[in-house]
Amino acid sequence: MRYIAAAGLAFFALAAQADTLDFSGAICSAADDGSGAFQSCSNFSPINQAYGDSAGADVSYQASPGSANSMYYWADSYSGMNDVAFGDTNNTPTILIVPTAGNTVTLAGFDLGSWPNADLISQVTVTDLAGGTILLNTGAITIFGAAPSHFAINATSSAGFSIAFGPEGYNVGIDNISFTAAAVPEPATVALLLAGLAAVGAATRARRT
Repeated sequence: MRYIAAAGLAFFALAAQADTLDFSGAICSAADDGSGAFQSCSNFSPINQAYGDSAGADVSYQASPGSANSMYYWADSYSGMNDVAFGDTNNTPTILIVPTAGNTVTLAGFDLGSWPNADLISQVTVTDLAGGTILLNTGAITIFGAAPSHFAINATSSAGFSIAFGPEGYNVGIDNISFTAAAVPEPATVALLLAGLAAVGAATRARRT
């Protein structure tokens, strides 16, 4: 009977899909809007808008707020980080992580670095798209060149998140965006699972008696 309980827990584990956007590999496109096939990256290549998409979440990149242009790739020297995404000069690049129908997204965190491993001033804003709740607004902060700055969010949303940094979003870049998309179980499925677990518990107590 313990196997039945384990299977119930495994149901929830299998419904979640963890992802980390580290901007490595063939993730770029020839077109500035990120359309077209994936190809290998060189400095200033646009990030393919399909990079990071999955059955549970859609990811999109804006070089500046509301822009159709994707963010760009750079190979190194952002506070020691390699494979980084950045935006337009004197602007605020924005990344949207939106769950697909029937899913939620949990944003764990991300790293920012500054080029060329120099201290720069920027601002970071993370918004829960469900109601526009601001989860993080740093105001003007220093992104140090010696090591990446990590921002832990650890929040779950049914509508997704906006990650914006700038107006120094050109020489400040983002990396290691960690998030998990998880299916929201149907009420009938949850009820059946809970009933099954309750039956397992009752049988275990009867056995002990």
